[in-house]
Amino acid sequence: MVGAAIEQKKAQLAGHRLEVSLAPDLPLVRVQAAIIENALAQLLDNAAKYSPPGSTVTVDGRADEKWVILSVSDRGVGLTSDERSQIGQRSFRGGRHAAIRGSGLGLWIANTFVAENGGKLDVESAGPGLGTTFHIRLPVARETASH
Repeated sequence: MVGAAIEQKKAQLAGHRLEVSLAPDLPLVRVQAAIIENALAQLLDNAAKYSPPGSTVTVDGRADEKWVILSVSDRGVGLTSDERSQIGQRSFRGGRHAAIRGSGLGLWIANTFVAENGGKLDVESAGPGLGTTFHIRLPVARETASH
């Protein structure tokens, strides 16, 4: 899913350095792969749009006992606490981002796709100008969770 999402957004990411770090022992998740791929592609697209050319976009994959966590981080415009609280709402676009193309639906769609697969989408940012990290949390498949 990660590789397919990166391939899907190759043109948008071309002006950035891409770093990918996936734990070698990620457990299985039972999801609709194409839908999660699209959610991840949306996060990659946003990272490319909201961070300066030449900056690094990082994709990280790790797991804990309950979740596989796919994270996309950028070193871009970041979020205020008000913007962070509204992320994922339908058609939300922060006023600081008006000059950047988009409808405000992408993160709402990504959030819907992740939730439809039993997962969670959350965001963190230390503030304006300090980048953003989105986390897609997908439940570990039951048969692998007990091993």
